[in-house]
Amino acid sequence: MPKNKSENTMSLEELKIKLSNIKLNIRSGQEKNTNAHKKTKVQIAQLLSKNK
Repeated sequence: MPKNKSENTMSLEELKIKLSNIKLNIRSGQEKNTNAHKKTKVQIAQLLSKNK
């Protein structure tokens, strides 16, 4: 099955803040160190490549 791409409506600054919050939660032990932050990184990369 093909993956459905969802439209990204968050701005670059919002995504950076979200990524920082995830990293802080991992460091403080509130969130397990999973691949949750990778999805946000992918969204940032897609937004940056789209703007070029």
